[in-house]
Amino acid sequence: MSTDGLPDLTDTDIKSFLETAPLYSSRRFKLPMMPRQSLRIEEIDSFCEICKQIRPFHNNVQRSTQVNKAVGAAFLLPVQLSTGKCSFSFSCVSCKKSIRIYLVEQIVDDGTLTIQKYGQLPRGGIPRDQTLQKFLRDDRDNYEKAVICLSHEFGIAAFAYFRRIVENNIYRLLDLLLEDLQSSGGDEEHFNAIQSLREASPMSEKIKIANLALPGHLKPDGLNPLGRLYQVLSEGVHNLPEEECLKKAKATSECLAFLVSELASRKEHRARFKSMIGEL
Repeated sequence: MSTDGLPDLTDTDIKSFLETAPLYSSRRFKLPMMPRQSLRIEEIDSFCEICKQIRPFHNNVQRSTQVNKAVGAAFLLPVQLSTGKCSFSFSCVSCKKSIRIYLVEQIVDDGTLTIQKYGQLPRGGIPRDQTLQKFLRDDRDNYEKAVICLSHEFGIAAFAYFRRIVENNIYRLLDLLLEDLQSSGGDEEHFNAIQSLREASPMSEKIKIANLALPGHLKPDGLNPLGRLYQVLSEGVHNLPEEECLKKAKATSECLAFLVSELASRKEHRARFKSMIGEL
């Protein structure tokens, strides 16, 4: 099995996997060149429900060493990772009461290491963007299905649902953009470009217009989330691999969340400012 393109396994990778990987998801790495007996790491970070903040959690299992006393001296045996299962238990360094437990399967095969999380306590929640959830209140069913598929890394399904969400809500998003431009005194060029996206035209033309339609404050580092959303509408899911669909689903979610939250925040700030000035 080729290891080309696979990352080297590090403690940082294991930490990130335990903290963020959905249940039953897996990751592949190159088998470490230096002998490594286990996937053990000393610390993760997690929200402590008792301390009410993000805290370090330390490993509860005492480190064990294999000792060879055949020549009258103890030394570590260079044992390499092998296929099997392992468990992790961490406790909050502050309260000592909050516990995190993870069960992981590891498969070693021809220079590669695949790890899969098959157990976790307490059960991980499914993250939802509250602003986006509010914006999609009339499309809640599709949004719930999309975030569930995303949380389980079902890439093809997640991308299909997010594509449908964009299709169902693109005109509402354009209305928000037009309202923002009108309230903030945006230039006529951007206003006309967003208006033209409502007109019937080939999707390739809409992508070009969308990439020019946003004012600078809605394009972080020149990245255009509206153009990306229109590109999503032009893409099918049937011929894309699972991993590619997963990347596109995550990107679509981030583009929507960024635009909606930025526009909602600017609207709220304008209303607060007008209210305060009006009282003077």
